[in-house]
Amino acid sequence: MNGGRMIFMALGGAQEVGASCYFLKLGENNLLLDCGCGSTRGIRFAPQFNALLDTPYIQDFHQISHVVLSHAHLDHCAALPDFMELNERAAVYMTDLTREIVAAQLEERFAAIEPNISSVAFLQKIPLPNLSLSFHQAGHIPGAMMTLINFRGKNILYTGDYSTFPTLLVGTALLPDVPIDVMILCGLHARHPNYRRRGDTDSALMKILRRIYYALIRGKTVYCRVTQVSKGVELIGLINNFLPDAEIFIDRRVMKIVSRFENVHIPIMREQDRPLTNFPRGPCIVLSTMPPPLKSRMEILDGDFSLHDDFPATVDFVRRVNPKVCVVVHSPPDKIFHANCTLEQVLLNDPDSRTSFIFPQIGEPFEL
Repeated sequence: MNGGRMIFMALGGAQEVGASCYFLKLGENNLLLDCGCGSTRGIRFAPQFNALLDTPYIQDFHQISHVVLSHAHLDHCAALPDFMELNERAAVYMTDLTREIVAAQLEERFAAIEPNISSVAFLQKIPLPNLSLSFHQAGHIPGAMMTLINFRGKNILYTGDYSTFPTLLVGTALLPDVPIDVMILCGLHARHPNYRRRGDTDSALMKILRRIYYALIRGKTVYCRVTQVSKGVELIGLINNFLPDAEIFIDRRVMKIVSRFENVHIPIMREQDRPLTNFPRGPCIVLSTMPPPLKSRMEILDGDFSLHDDFPATVDFVRRVNPKVCVVVHSPPDKIFHANCTLEQVLLNDPDSRTSFIFPQIGEPFEL
């Protein structure tokens, strides 16, 4: 009787960034799309897995048979060991490179989930009962993938975090060549009309590079803290490209990810890049995931930046896909109110758009 129903429910990362995890019921198949953790003022929070048990969709976590991990950022992968403690039988799909980076980040917790992981390749198709999965390059970071699900003739695209612009480490998102009925869009800037990139560079990223440059020419050491170790690798590549003579000292956690990238033939290091063993003297860059030392005379800066499409690119992406339904997640509201200027409002005024929008809250189920 319920063999054709499609149910979506966000367990985390709905209209916020952090703990991205989305339940998708397709007939008798129950899937999780991503399984991440968030952090607020240093306090870790995970998806609300137990909210599923208050619904008629599952009575036991073992009814979730498959987990798809889009990429290795912690807000999309760090709660996977927590979920596998609830369901040790689920099959987990991710690319080889995502597996490498996740292993380095989760460290000793990775061993418990490794037997459940199947590495997949772009364009690979996996047939499951009454549906199939295929995987497509998402851009954003190396190894990131979009997932296309075909269920009873309908195509559902989960973008994960994606980007339509190239970076030094990865190319652009490559859409599947099929019409999309439902798109689950990680639209970080879908409600930020003032956020616009400058060409292929992010303004926040260029601000970081300028601050590093001016500190170095003043003879100072720059302490650059990164919260995502994979972003630290991206930042190393950008500094190497824009400031080729700068010395970079890299902490242990970021070096582990650098090694994983280079294991799969993505070169990062150059002669002036070296592990951080003690604090160097003279003008250089220290790249670390740890807080800076107290009473430091170094120039301290936050190494965070966006690898997401800006607002106009998000609008163009959804316009190009033109799904019947777009479920927008990973999408915090803007701090400034903008009348008639969000992704939904722009496309509602587009005569060529057929898309209706859903902005779900955590724990709120929708029939698609």
